[in-house]
Amino acid sequence: MLEYIKHCQSVMRLLLLLLLSLAPLVLDSCSNPNSDPNTPAPEGMVFIPSGPFMRGGDAGEMGGDSHSHQSAYPIHEVQVDAFWMDETEVTNRQFAEFVEATGYVTFSERPLPEDRVKELQDAAEINLKRLGAMAERATGREKEEILDSMERIEEASNFGHLAGSIVFAVPKGELYNSKDITQWWRLVPGATWRTPGGKGSSLEGLEDHPVVNLIHEDASAYAQWAGKRLPTEAEWEKAARGGLKHQPFTWGGEMFPEGESVWMANIWQGEWPFKNTEKDGYITTSPVKSFPPNAFGLYDMSGNVWEMVFDLYHPQAYSLSSATAKNSTGPKPEEAIPPNAPVIYRVTKGGSFLCSDEWCKGYQPGSRQQMDNESPSNHTGFRCVMDIAPRATQ
Repeated sequence: MLEYIKHCQSVMRLLLLLLLSLAPLVLDSCSNPNSDPNTPAPEGMVFIPSGPFMRGGDAGEMGGDSHSHQSAYPIHEVQVDAFWMDETEVTNRQFAEFVEATGYVTFSERPLPEDRVKELQDAAEINLKRLGAMAERATGREKEEILDSMERIEEASNFGHLAGSIVFAVPKGELYNSKDITQWWRLVPGATWRTPGGKGSSLEGLEDHPVVNLIHEDASAYAQWAGKRLPTEAEWEKAARGGLKHQPFTWGGEMFPEGESVWMANIWQGEWPFKNTEKDGYITTSPVKSFPPNAFGLYDMSGNVWEMVFDLYHPQAYSLSSATAKNSTGPKPEEAIPPNAPVIYRVTKGGSFLCSDEWCKGYQPGSRQQMDNESPSNHTGFRCVMDIAPRATQ
């Protein structure tokens, strides 16, 4: 039970999928026809040079035993061609332009199909009966934990076909298991990119914040409309490192290069997950460009929101032969997607405003997480890239 939770940080849209487990591709591309890298950069994009870099990290360089570091090894060399990358995460303002132009409806705005709802509710009923029997035999702390799990399964089951997302919520009481992320994530009906906190919230004042509560499908649709694509994991990490030689942060080797009062990224400060002291000035997302760029001129490659990339997720991806291929696009579907898998997992990079030294340290460039294709959340967004020339593979 705990191992599954430990490896599933991003439960998001179908938190129920995680709760129910408590009881025991061809690269989508839209190439830039311009093959001359000396051409002025497309508006809002930064040139990322070709060449090799060392991808991944280990506990010594990255620090701690964070779950977002566990699959970030072995360190290996990767070669990528040059490309353009958005200097910032895609903002609410930019995504609104896309929706206005196309009429696109995101995943979190669509109700779940009735057959999917029934499938989940049937599974919930089975597990509630099983946990109920366990609760009758349990006492003390163990019984409290089981009853809490049952409460959260019922909450998720009652979500039904309503549209919405997974939103961070400060836990009601002390943590009974620091690895159980379902204690601070809640299904929120009506939480979409337009209303990131649920019904009653809006984008007023958030126009230049990164768009959230999306899934890979939504991000890819925007990218195609914009004449771009999502970056591969290798492209993203090369860009994040900014040409630095395997430093622990996107800005270098020290957490506070300009003194402890100057924060370099929007991350969590204080006691996780109860109190964010906002020393960096923000409790949730921040406007893009609120913190210094890296050496390539890219903003928020650490913190603010996790960023979706193209690659399918595999916990041992860096040990597969595809990891060292030139312009690697990640594991093949047959390697990463188990038979009859209820959801598909892809990689996210960069960490978010919820990453802390006590929890994930996902803001370090070698970190990587998984996100399933039915789990929009309020701490995940994306940025796009554009090819300079057709990419070679080996």
